[in-house]
Amino acid sequence: MRPVFSTVLIVALIQATVSAWAEPQDVAVTALMKSSTTIAGQKLEYPKTDKAEMASILVVIQPGKDNGRHMHSVPTYVHVLEGTMTVEFEDATQQTFEAGSGFLEAINTVHRAKNLGQVPLKLLVVFAGEEGKPNLVRPEEHKTK
Repeated sequence: MRPVFSTVLIVALIQATVSAWAEPQDVAVTALMKSSTTIAGQKLEYPKTDKAEMASILVVIQPGKDNGRHMHSVPTYVHVLEGTMTVEFEDATQQTFEAGSGFLEAINTVHRAKNLGQVPLKLLVVFAGEEGKPNLVRPEEHKTK
């Protein structure tokens, strides 16, 4: 009985040690967003290209300001770092996102991000695009091409 108990104890100690190494206590993982549709309900589709490119930018919008009318032709992830963001579409509908929230932008849909709050709005924006092609298009630019 004693050798069995010793073997079980050794195996338990090894498993505890391996688990501690595999999952460090000083690292935390928090899911921020998972979606297959945009905020406009569009199905997520990646660009069909052999020149795929990921790009990210930090956007800061001052209180009472917006980033102008624009649209994205590629999947675009937005994460609100600070403040509150109001997305306004051409039909005047709006959606609001608080700090800590993330979402997939509407594709090929004109919209603008507004900061209706009292503090600067800070956004992390990540594009899944294509080398040499713009990730953001202004409607005026789109009409002339």
